[in-house]
Amino acid sequence: MRFAVSDTRWTVCAGLEDQGPAESFSSLDRVFELTGPLASKGAFCHVIRVRVGDRDYYVKRYCPQGKHVRKALGRDHAETECRNLAYFARLGIPVPKVVARGSQRTLGLLRRGALVTEGIPLSTDLQTLACTRPDLFHDRRWLSHILGLVADYVHRLHEDGFAHRDLKWRNILVTTGDPPRVFFLDCPSGRHTSGPSLRHSIIRDLAMLDKSARMVLSRTIRLRFFRRYLGRTRLSPEDRALMTRIMTFESRRRWLAVPQSLNL
Repeated sequence: MRFAVSDTRWTVCAGLEDQGPAESFSSLDRVFELTGPLASKGAFCHVIRVRVGDRDYYVKRYCPQGKHVRKALGRDHAETECRNLAYFARLGIPVPKVVARGSQRTLGLLRRGALVTEGIPLSTDLQTLACTRPDLFHDRRWLSHILGLVADYVHRLHEDGFAHRDLKWRNILVTTGDPPRVFFLDCPSGRHTSGPSLRHSIIRDLAMLDKSARMVLSRTIRLRFFRRYLGRTRLSPEDRALMTRIMTFESRRRWLAVPQSLNL
């Protein structure tokens, strides 16, 4: 049995017939040579926007951080995110089209990875919309439609035992069409779970959404969103207790982070 010192796996998805994108994303090396405006940056990855022909593409490049053991045992985020996006699509949740993905390992350790997705025309993430188009959030018809879609999509995930684990407004795209559409993206940490872990993850997902929502939406509208998520017209005492836990999730987490020596 041969042992590969360096193993690169790269897949260009079917349906990429245009010569420009097929050439630009033909290999992992080629993808890491691309340049473009920085769209976002995290601790272990960054995203650039690349214009090829008449379309925008988003190139997410992963560079693992940490000790060797962590690299060896860590998940391939590019592959995991691709798999999660495909799972969302099977549930009927709109997602960006994956164009290419892959990773490279050296001596079994994950060295780098990338995921390329096609941009959604005329779309903006919810967080940016809240800053640039506050008038939309005063449009009751638009807001009801968008929050209804988000609530339904999140419910589908949780009902199937899946936790997003990074469900922030910046990871939800909204198109400007009529009617507007909602797309989910950026989910390298999502996973299926069960029991107390699932319940905690559900509260965390909803708390992430509420953290951004409370800056823009009234408590009444946030309550309406929660009812839509649960599929209820009225909340039971148990539902209200759960909503209280969601709305106080951040403050409780900050309190738990305080060193015990300061708790007098």
